[in-house]
Amino acid sequence: MDEGIDAITLWEQGTAKERAGAMTDAIKYYRKALKIEPNVEKIYRKKLYEEWKLSEELKKLELSEGAENASTNEQSEEIPQEEIDLPPCWILEMLSDEILLRIINEIVLSSAETWVNLSLTCKKFNALCFSDSTPYRTFARYIYSRQVYNENEMRLNGISNVQTLADTIWGQNYKKMVTERPYIKFHGVYISVVNYLRHGSIPEGSSSLLNPIHMITYYRYLRFYPNGSCLRLLTTNDPSIVVPSFSNENQPDIKDADICTWSLSLDEGLGRLAIKRTRTKDELEFLEELQISNQGHRPFNKLKWINSSATKLDGTVMEFSLQKEKPFIFSRVKYYSTD
Repeated sequence: MDEGIDAITLWEQGTAKERAGAMTDAIKYYRKALKIEPNVEKIYRKKLYEEWKLSEELKKLELSEGAENASTNEQSEEIPQEEIDLPPCWILEMLSDEILLRIINEIVLSSAETWVNLSLTCKKFNALCFSDSTPYRTFARYIYSRQVYNENEMRLNGISNVQTLADTIWGQNYKKMVTERPYIKFHGVYISVVNYLRHGSIPEGSSSLLNPIHMITYYRYLRFYPNGSCLRLLTTNDPSIVVPSFSNENQPDIKDADICTWSLSLDEGLGRLAIKRTRTKDELEFLEELQISNQGHRPFNKLKWINSSATKLDGTVMEFSLQKEKPFIFSRVKYYSTD
């Protein structure tokens, strides 16, 4: 028992040092405590839980200060020494919902995927993440303010602010808005993988009667930025080669990469994407249109082809075949910046 008490004392000294910012000293105390009692952290957490539960019970009884001191002494002696099972995430009960919602709001601003992952950690976070409207409002205001919409369409329709149109459709129902209103994601890259077979020719002098068949694989990459620019690449290099350096800053060093512009149309529920680029050597303007859609349970994770064309200076439009093209699937990259 004495060893257990000594271990807890050392652990408490370590936590005090950690709060003060002296991590080196804190680690020394933690190591000493663990040598005495390997389960000291679990014992310390139970001690905190018991003290907190006792404090909560005293608050409910609304005892006077003098009565609180007496009751604390009595009850502390009566605390059973047998094993106490801690409820899952009990430490969250010590924090108010307001504080937890602030934590959730910070997580929401990092990415939608992190928001969902947080909700899976325990019932408390699950309830606050999806039962309260605050996280939805935070995410909606963050992600939709970074979307770029077609200015010509807005001008023709007399719309000065897309948010006005969104308020007309969804009002203050942010949960429904986040579920139904498409958006482009910035914390990663959209990748389209295309595989097709091509018949080869029989080499001269070969005795084979069969033509060889080649499997051709190429990749399309798209990375979007909130300023309306987009990095586009068509290559045979796989993601392990392209993704680590796929950014506007490295664009001059990426062979065949194009800087494009992107915008969302007011049609198709605000989810029709247009990507434009100009090739000056032959004076062509290319337009690729895609539809933002769900990928199973992952919202707005896919870009489906609608149209691909090029326009000459004289107005002649050339349509490109989409027969072999595949949808783009979003892949999150943790170290990507959205600036």
